[in-house]
Amino acid sequence: MLQLSLLPDEYLTINGNIVVQLARVSGSRAYLRVDADRSVPIVRGKVLERAGTPKPECLSSLPRNRSRRRGDAVYYWSADRERAARRIEQILSQMEENGSRDEAESLRTQLNHLLPTVWEEELSAKMQALFPKQSTEKADP
Repeated sequence: MLQLSLLPDEYLTINGNIVVQLARVSGSRAYLRVDADRSVPIVRGKVLERAGTPKPECLSSLPRNRSRRRGDAVYYWSADRERAARRIEQILSQMEENGSRDEAESLRTQLNHLLPTVWEEELSAKMQALFPKQSTEKADP
């Protein structure tokens, strides 16, 4: 099964004569526009399943998404976290020097997923600007 990601107003074509466009995304719902000849049946999966048609085999074999829904959280970067990240970097460098390059590279990749990126730092700065009293209270021990 082909899996694609689209931004709003992007589209894909099927067999050159069916166009599917992502109109917008709102919350957990995506709104699609489909342009196809009227002879092509387009039926929502829930309707087919209610009528007794089994879910297509290609969908039933996909693993279920186990992610939990959580609200957006602000991740505060601290001096302690900075020291821990630097120490982990030192350990990874030692591992590479001792011949464990593959393991070190794998761990470095995972560490990069944990470290804040530029946009997270910008978001944190914006949040602190919006809520200066709360951010200063958290910063003080």
